[in-house]
Amino acid sequence: LKVLSLSKLPGLELEGIFTHFAAADRLDRSYADRQFEIFMDFIDQLRASGLEIPVKHAANSAAIIQMPKTHLDMVRAGITIYGLYPSDEIDKSRIALKPAMELKTRVIHLKAVPAGFNVSYGMTYKTGKPTIIATVPVGYADGYNRGLSSKGCMLVRGRKAPVIGRVCMDMTMLDVGHIPEIEVGDEAVIFGKQKNLSISADEIASALNTINYEIVSAITDRIPRIYYNSAHRNKKSVNR
Repeated sequence: LKVLSLSKLPGLELEGIFTHFAAADRLDRSYADRQFEIFMDFIDQLRASGLEIPVKHAANSAAIIQMPKTHLDMVRAGITIYGLYPSDEIDKSRIALKPAMELKTRVIHLKAVPAGFNVSYGMTYKTGKPTIIATVPVGYADGYNRGLSSKGCMLVRGRKAPVIGRVCMDMTMLDVGHIPEIEVGDEAVIFGKQKNLSISADEIASALNTINYEIVSAITDRIPRIYYNSAHRNKKSVNR
């Protein structure tokens, strides 16, 4: 076994060994079960040869939730750290998760426009009636997917404001003509809660025909991170 050879190299101490599941988030977990059997058989072979590696791990977020036998010495929580489920096939009754992350920005510009006004690059959107357009300083360079052009929405003053026109590199335009008393500086929620409404990373992923992993991991270093202490709501801003 190559692992046995590696364990005998001078100056090297093997601390851990792991496998990674390809399909633990499926309703049919037979493939993941077989993967785990192969991994544990390999561990037994190493042990029989006199090699005991201290830390053995296999469980990703899906396996943490619904494959307890795979927890071993440690687990590797990924998407569940964000308070999101790995897939729709996960048994959500096993653990109640709450989204731990929100993405917010603010309105930086308002413009009253007439009917027939073209919005953003390529003039792909034309207003059907007089309205007000809000500009927010978030674009695809920040991780807000361009596929949400004239498709996504944000929350402003507790109402949904549709994205109109193409998402730009640094900015996105919203139709806010139906939102009374809107002002420059108002909060715009990309995903998260505002008053009685919410937009989830799962909803955005569904609109883009992708997974929630992509939505939360696509947010670039241009976005400041603010971490809250759950007990005291103390916050710490971190620019990455």
